[in-house]
Amino acid sequence: MSTEESNNDTTKYRRPSPTQSKQPSTENSKDGESTTTILCDVCHIIRDLVLFFCRRIIFGPPIFKLLVSFTIIIIGSMLKSLGLAPTSYFSLKTNIFNTYFAKLGWGWTMGLLIPFIYLTYITTCSHYQIITRHLVRLLIATGVWFIITYLFVNVEAHTGLCKHETMRGVSRKVCVSGGYEWQEGYDFSGHVFLLLYAILIINEEVKSYDKGTNKVDQANKVVHESGDTLSNINHEYLNIVSKIIQINYVLLAALTILWEFMILSTALYFHHTLHKIIAASVAVFFWYITYYVWYRPNSSSFLYPSSPKD
Repeated sequence: MSTEESNNDTTKYRRPSPTQSKQPSTENSKDGESTTTILCDVCHIIRDLVLFFCRRIIFGPPIFKLLVSFTIIIIGSMLKSLGLAPTSYFSLKTNIFNTYFAKLGWGWTMGLLIPFIYLTYITTCSHYQIITRHLVRLLIATGVWFIITYLFVNVEAHTGLCKHETMRGVSRKVCVSGGYEWQEGYDFSGHVFLLLYAILIINEEVKSYDKGTNKVDQANKVVHESGDTLSNINHEYLNIVSKIIQINYVLLAALTILWEFMILSTALYFHHTLHKIIAASVAVFFWYITYYVWYRPNSSSFLYPSSPKD
C-alpha cells in the first residue's frame, strides 16, 4: 500500500474535531433563541394593543361612559315598552349572568378593585397609611351601595301591594309564597344602580394604573444603569407586581364590558323606564359627590380621602 493511499484512509476515518461537532448544536440554539424572541415580541405587541384598547376605549372619559350607559337604558326601555324586546335566555331572571354576576356584582367589583389599588400604590409608596387612605374610597362606596340598595328594597316593600283582600298588609315574600300576585310599587332598579355605580367607580380607580407602571419603568432604567444586585432583586419583584396589575387591569376592563351588557339586559327586560332612569341618576349623583366634591388631591385626612390620581 502506498503512502498516499494510507493518508487518504486516515483522513477518511478521522473523527470530527470538537469545534466541528458543536457547530450544529450552536446553530440550533440560535434558532431556538430567535424563535423565542419573535414569540415574546408578538406577545408584547398583543399586550400593548389590549392595554391601549382598555385605556382609550373601555376606560374612556366619564362623560362618554355616562352617554353610553344612559343611551343603553333609554333605548332598551323604549324597546321593552313597545314590545320589541326579543324573548331570549337573558329575559329569564334565573339566567346565569343575573344569578352569579349581577346579584353578586358588588363582590366581583370589590374583589378586583381592592388588590388593584393595593398593588398599584404599593409600587409607588411603602407607607401603609397612604395606601389605607386610598382603600377608604372603596369602604365609602360599599356603604353607599348598601344603604341605597336597602332603601330601594324598603321603598318597594312599602309601596307595593298584595292582590288579595286578606293579604293586603303582608310583605312581598309572604304574598308570593302564598301563591298570590304582588302589585309592584316604586321598584327602583337596584341592578341598574349597582352596575352603573360600579362602572363609574372602576373608571375612576383605574386612573392610578399609569402611575404604578411608570414606577416600574423607572426601576428598569435604574437597573440597566447601575447593575446592582439589590436593584435586580427589587426590579424582579416590581416586574412580577406589574404583571399582576396588568392582568387585574384587563380583568376590570372585561368586568366593565359585562356590566354594560347587564345594564342592556336589565333595560330590555326588567323594571319601568322611570325607575331605571332614577336608579341610574342616583348612581351618578353619589359618584360625582364623592369623587369630584368630597375626595381631595394630596389629602392627609381620613375625613377627606385622597383622589385616585394622588
